Amino acid sequence: MQALQTVNKVSFKNILFLTDLTEASQGALAYALGLAKHYDATIYPAHACDPIILTETASPDIVDEVEENSRRKLNALAKQNNISGTPLFVRGPLGPAVSHWINECDIDLIVMGTHGRKGLQHFLMGSVAEAVFRGATCPVLTVGPHVQVRPYHDFKVESILFPTDLGEHAYSAAQYAFSIAQDRNAEVKLMHVVSLDAAFQKSRTALVEAAHTQLVKLVPADATEWCKPELIVEIGDPAKELLGYAENERPDLIVLGLPAVKKFNGHFRTSVTYEIVSSSPCPVLTIRDGWNNN
Repeated sequence: MQALQTVNKVSFKNILFLTDLTEASQGALAYALGLAKHYDATIYPAHACDPIILTETASPDIVDEVEENSRRKLNALAKQNNISGTPLFVRGPLGPAVSHWINECDIDLIVMGTHGRKGLQHFLMGSVAEAVFRGATCPVLTVGPHVQVRPYHDFKVESILFPTDLGEHAYSAAQYAFSIAQDRNAEVKLMHVVSLDAAFQKSRTALVEAAHTQLVKLVPADATEWCKPELIVEIGDPAKELLGYAENERPDLIVLGLPAVKKFNGHFRTSVTYEIVSSSPCPVLTIRDGWNNN
């Protein structure tokens, strides 16, 4: 792994805010508004009304009524929050709609809430979240049920946790983590968790030292001029260690990198990514390798 030399400036101009039109999306809305204010970006509020789900228990007339009511709520949300971007609505599954909206509106960031409610309010969890991650060609900011809703609409970040498995995709995510840190004058904590399987097969001391060396390479050469990166190496279950650390240290943001070939089909709800985005005490910005931010 070659050392990361410089920080590329990150900026967001068009934000897709996915909402299920319930209170569970309020936290994500607050962050979308804060990001839009900070980056002078346009927000496009979006909602998918899936008739396949609705018609399992409702008549066609009820489906039409729900659809119209959802459209009114989405328009009202935009008006109440002075959102200038066109409200986006689709009657159908969310996955294909997200891909279309990204291309149509030149989206460079998706913001959505994740929560564990049942029925229709299961909207942004499980298979729906999987569809978003699978089809997104831009970073995704998730705001889970354990994130405290902020009473202000600002993008305040003083501490960033950057967990990494030290794969090649770590470079792309590191660029985002350090760019945001430099922009917000925030500290960055880089963290790698050595799996128990690996620790049983090799010297723990050697593994920790090797991981530390790799983490150093992810710190841009000039980063120490404006922040004090902290390098953390633990041994254990990655999801448990990362979430435990986040619970104790309470960072303002987690930046999580994913490889370009990462697939979620069939095992998304048992993946480390899913555990982190659904259980994190702070928002999680997910970066897939190969995404470009201009």
